[in-house]
Amino acid sequence: MTLANESGQSSNINKLRRKNMAYNILCIDDDADYLFNLKSDLKKMYTVFSGGSLNEGLDIMKNEYIDGVLLDVGLPDSVGLDGLKKLKNQYPSVDVIMVTGEKDPKFIVNSVREGASDYLTKPYDTDELVAILEKLQAIKSMRDRHDALIANLNPEDTRCRLLGSSPAFRELLTQATRVKGHNANVLILGESGTGKELLARYLHSLEENSTRRPFIAVNCAAIPESLIESELFGHEKGSFTGAIGRKIGKFELANGGDIFLDEISTLKPDLQAKILRVLQEKEIVRVGGNQTVHTDFRVIAATNDDVSTLVERGQFRMDLYHRLRVVQLVMPPLRERKEDVPMLVAYFLEKYSKDGRIKKITTNALSRLQNYSWPGNVRELENVVHSVAILTPSDIIEEKNLPHWALNGCGNGKKTASPGLPELTITATYREYIRRAERSYIEYILTLCEGDRSKAAVAMDVGRTTLYAKLKELEIGMLSGSDNGGNGSRPAQAS
Repeated sequence: MTLANESGQSSNINKLRRKNMAYNILCIDDDADYLFNLKSDLKKMYTVFSGGSLNEGLDIMKNEYIDGVLLDVGLPDSVGLDGLKKLKNQYPSVDVIMVTGEKDPKFIVNSVREGASDYLTKPYDTDELVAILEKLQAIKSMRDRHDALIANLNPEDTRCRLLGSSPAFRELLTQATRVKGHNANVLILGESGTGKELLARYLHSLEENSTRRPFIAVNCAAIPESLIESELFGHEKGSFTGAIGRKIGKFELANGGDIFLDEISTLKPDLQAKILRVLQEKEIVRVGGNQTVHTDFRVIAATNDDVSTLVERGQFRMDLYHRLRVVQLVMPPLRERKEDVPMLVAYFLEKYSKDGRIKKITTNALSRLQNYSWPGNVRELENVVHSVAILTPSDIIEEKNLPHWALNGCGNGKKTASPGLPELTITATYREYIRRAERSYIEYILTLCEGDRSKAAVAMDVGRTTLYAKLKELEIGMLSGSDNGGNGSRPAQAS
């Protein structure tokens, strides 16, 4: 088998690689004794090839699948970074460990910028080399799992790309796959920023002829209360001021496909009753009209609120809740699948790369990101990676480049005195005491978040609608802040 370069590798080689997850190493050095001893040390753990020059090494790579190259900087036909540049140009995904005679920080930095995965200074212990190889092998395994997951998704719609290989995420995808072929309504629960709409689009993509079936997304929280009925059911000409023509509603547009109702818990009780009837009868009547229109669709609803609690409080219809929750899927928060952070970081770094140059991130910086609780979940992680990709001047993202606000949550690291518990008095009833405690806690969080109600809701781990209800119930002022950006309006809340 002869391979001209990496892009031309045959399918037989790729099949062999998938069957054998071993990490194949090529050692390129002009010291024959060094190569002999190295192969003796590593042969029990790895498949090891060796070459005495860069050209000899490249010839080996034409015939063998190589995962990692141990490259000496002083070869007969290559000096300094020349060999690294030539090798990465032909085989960009191969890991390269540079081997130097002396530790030169400037050379090391330049090597990493040119694509080196790590470096070693002679003489080095075999254990030191094995530690690096194990790390690279773990990254390769994670990358292979990532590629396998992506291959199972719809490649034509990047919005359907769900990334993750953690046990919690794999279980979610397994459950989602079982919905295929069943015209059953689905309720997706999960915190803001976990990717509920992505999961909805993934469910849609699983069905046959999904590219020809409609997928209609509606953010119920983003549409004014006075317009949402018209958006969902449509209206006839002249049915209200401004209705200059007939409008086809979302339920009608979703005929033969799926309608995604995001933030379903924000709907008022009267509209909940109308939607329940549509789900039961699969018929709608446009606002201002009297003609019944038949439509057949599947509802995929989502919310970050605890719907069962809303049902107990009488804020959400129990019959509608059960009608929507034929299948219930729960998106795990990012803090419960931290194993997926490296994969997501790699994806976002590639997504926000400029001029084809993908920035790298150091182990310490990546570890810091993994240890953060991510109250804003994947959306927050994406924004942080996007930020550092823009603001980091070099091609290497270090811990110092991470924004302090991203890892400090609300309050930007400022310390604010805790409110403590309300003072107990003999005249206070249980309900009054709880009310004062809730008020004190919410005011404290709002102060930390400088009045930003969206950040406060994330910090409290509740939905914005729940926070708004509490603010009204406890008669708490909104302070001098807003939801996002200080405009005082209620923005659309994406899943």
